[in-house]
This record gives sequence, C-alpha cells and structure tokens, in this order.
Amino acid sequence: MLQNKVLAVAAGAFALFTSNAWAQESGIAASSASRTIQGYAAASFQAPVGFGMSWGAIGAGAYAQTLGSSSDGAAGISFGLGDADKYVGLETSAVFSSLTGHGSSDSFGDSGSFGLKLHTNLPGDAAFGVGVIGTGEWGSQGFKDANSSSVYAAVTKGVQVGNHVAILNLGVGDNLFNEPGKTSIGVFGSGAFYFTNWLSVIGEYSGRFTNAAISIAPLPQFLPLTITVGAINLGKRYGGDVELGGTVGLGYNFK
Repeated sequence: MLQNKVLAVAAGAFALFTSNAWAQESGIAASSASRTIQGYAAASFQAPVGFGMSWGAIGAGAYAQTLGSSSDGAAGISFGLGDADKYVGLETSAVFSSLTGHGSSDSFGDSGSFGLKLHTNLPGDAAFGVGVIGTGEWGSQGFKDANSSSVYAAVTKGVQVGNHVAILNLGVGDNLFNEPGKTSIGVFGSGAFYFTNWLSVIGEYSGRFTNAAISIAPLPQFLPLTITVGAINLGKRYGGDVELGGTVGLGYNFK
C-alpha cells in the first residue's frame, strides 16, 4: 500500500512540469488569450500529456500528498531542448524525494530520479510524446524500488468548446501506469475543461487511480505560477482511502 502511494507521489511530481505545457505551445492558447499572460492552469494532475517543453522553457515546483495519517511529497526542476514545432523537443526533469522522509530514512534530496520526454506538436492543436519517468535513480534502495522506471506514450489534443477550451489526453504505459504486479501495458487518460486560461477542472484515470482536481493560475498576467489541488483514488482502490494532493509550480519560457 505505501509503495503504491509513493509511486503516486512520484507521478504527481513529474506530471507537474508538463501539465500546462499545452498552453505555452498550443495555437488555441495563442488565439484565445493575450500573449502577455504568463500563467496558465494545468491540463492534467498525475497523467503525462503529449505536449512538453522545448528550448527556452524551464520549470520548478513541488508536489505533496497525504498518506493516511501522514504526508509526503517531492520537488523538482525541468527544462526543454529542441523545437517541438519544427521537429521534436526533449523535456528533461529531475525529481528529489522525499519532502518529509516518510517511508524512507532519507532527508530531502538524498534520493531521486530523472524523467525524459521526446515530443512533437501536431496539426490541430495536438501533440504526441513518448517518455520515461523514474530512470537514473539515486539514493536509498527503498526509494529506488518504489520509483522503478515507467515508460509511456501520450497523445493530447485541444478542442474548442464554444468560447472555452477542453484538453483531451490518452496514453499507454507500463509499471506506474498499470495495475500493481502486472507486466502488460496499461491505459491512462485525462480531460481538462478551461473556464479561462487561468482556471481549469480536471478528471483523469492514471492507470491505477481515478482523480479529480482544480487548477488555477492566480496571477496570470504577472507571475507564471500554477496551483493544482485534487482528490486521489476516488474509487478507494487497493483498500486505500481517498487522498489529497497538490502541486505548486513555476514555469517560464524566455524565448
């Protein structure tokens, strides 16, 4: 049970960096909002999306989640290389765990791992990405066992809904994105509805858990800050309770 929750913490930390990448790359965002707006709400909570960071984009943030009577989380940094509009982009992330040391003897930063995603933007405000999370791990064996690498592929598309935008996302992956103990490929997906570029509601299935969240960019014209808060494991699977999770992230594109 604890291992499943630690895996969810790792997934949330990595998803933080790409959840609002669509807004920086998508023509929908450019056509529906002033380019002076810097902050965007997230498009997913724990599920990876097809959009990603290209050269000039950087991000940093933290993810926290309740674990029964306690809590834990992770923090990380991310940056982009390449050009997803012309060819492909490469998003590189590093996550550091744990924030509290719960379930591990580590202090913050003693354990962690990397994530990589190759992605390309497609016509029609869509993107495709393939990536891996939890690779190149370092630190205690306990964290490494819980954070074994997971490979995934995701396709994401923005859709106009009247004067609003919806972001639809579907993917496949192993390990973290599949039932515990199964070696086959699992399916995950998410959908986000944007009331404005700075406010979205999210529903998703991570491959293990059904989640719901709300995301806000509280100062969209002044600070590229995104705050997302949600409920994890709404179905109370694997004998667990519904947990509370949240991310706080800063993302900026200096191009």
